[in-house]
Amino acid sequence: MACTSGRTAEEIPSVARFDMATRLIRRGLLYVSVIILCGSQLCASVVIEEPATDNRVYSVRCRLQVTGEIRTAVQEGRAIGLKLNVDGRMSFLERRLAAAGRDSHALRSLRSYQLAEARIEAGERKTSSQLPDSRRLIVAEGRVDGIRHWSTLGSMTSESIDLLRTPGDSLALIAVLPDSAVKAGSTWKPPHWVIQTLTGVEAVTKSELSCRIDKLDERYAIVALDGRIEGAILGSLTTVTVKGQIAFDLQSGHIRQAQITQTEERAVGTVSPGMQVTATMYVDRQVSNSVGPLTDELVDSIPIAPEDEQLAVGFVSPWSLYFTHNRDWHVFHQTDDVAVLRLIEEGSLVAQCNVSRIPSVAAGRHTPEEQFIGDIQTALGSQLREISDAKTISVEDDRWLYRVTAKGVTRDVPMEWYYYLCAAPDGRQVAFVFALESRLVESFSGRDLELVGSVRFLKPAEATAKKPVSDAG
Repeated sequence: MACTSGRTAEEIPSVARFDMATRLIRRGLLYVSVIILCGSQLCASVVIEEPATDNRVYSVRCRLQVTGEIRTAVQEGRAIGLKLNVDGRMSFLERRLAAAGRDSHALRSLRSYQLAEARIEAGERKTSSQLPDSRRLIVAEGRVDGIRHWSTLGSMTSESIDLLRTPGDSLALIAVLPDSAVKAGSTWKPPHWVIQTLTGVEAVTKSELSCRIDKLDERYAIVALDGRIEGAILGSLTTVTVKGQIAFDLQSGHIRQAQITQTEERAVGTVSPGMQVTATMYVDRQVSNSVGPLTDELVDSIPIAPEDEQLAVGFVSPWSLYFTHNRDWHVFHQTDDVAVLRLIEEGSLVAQCNVSRIPSVAAGRHTPEEQFIGDIQTALGSQLREISDAKTISVEDDRWLYRVTAKGVTRDVPMEWYYYLCAAPDGRQVAFVFALESRLVESFSGRDLELVGSVRFLKPAEATAKKPVSDAG
């Protein structure tokens, strides 16, 4: 979300007036655009591209403005609508990394964020979010369903991941450029994956993206793009239209500025609200005078593929509980005492996990096993058919962990539930319950213990350090 050096959206010049001062690169530093002149007139084709071998460091400033409505719940068959306004700002240094494959996987970069913040108004609720100082070094990499971000410094929270995932990402814009020489009035259709990466739509049913050269002179090539994509995001039916312009600096050989407007209509889904919003992203990009922390040594240390731990998402509860989960789990609901996560794979709901704070006991003690099982039987009631397993789970630290497997039926659907009671040495306790259909048990196997096994009971100072920077009004 992002920034334009403090100017308002109305003060941002159109891409047709992008004749701003830039520092010319030294001769031979990059394979730059080819311009053939006939006298004083541009009379032939030019190549506009940014190859993956471009080793320069770019200073990128962006601003994101979103308006519209989100639909958060359904009552009597109708969604509840809340007005939405988002103002986001970003600034970062960016340097390309070696490609990890073809198509979207060729897009990789290393970023050092100086600023990443957003102010959000949803109905009467106002919140703000910032990228923590401890997670300012980020790898951005293309995927078919959008740009994926992960930190070289440790796991990120879902709030930070959502903050960085924006329409019109500067890395994704590179894919819009043509793969052959063009001239004034030229048109082309980028590969089918480009609009999907640009918009973040996960499952596509229909898409189209068209581009043309609106203006071409000795300094700039102005690219206009127009597209539409239909599909799903997190299982919710989604339609996105995209319009925008990109100014390519022919002398320096890179995208200089862009303005991308994305209109999205999304149905209320399993984990995400419905929405009807318009987001406009403004991007200002130029070659940096300084490499900052993005040195050759650091670039060489970045792996082609991240470890599972680097892609893990960190969760911090209001009651100082911390655990990590993979990116298929999504926070659906959270209060001061309960959090609800849902596991989505290929757009389908696989399982739900409820995390609840329960009363503390004396240090070194825990709720008796018989009482915990009795509470489960009461909670499930007529749905319960049997308690098929109950046992203590060995963990590597000094927590006490107990697991109960229950089987039953909900609305004629065979179900399984995995209950966990986890106690800290100081007597703090938390309960987890995983619910899923019996037919999914085999494919789900081990996901519950993977999540619960990462649990840590934080001290107050640790909890504050791990939380994303945010405030609510």
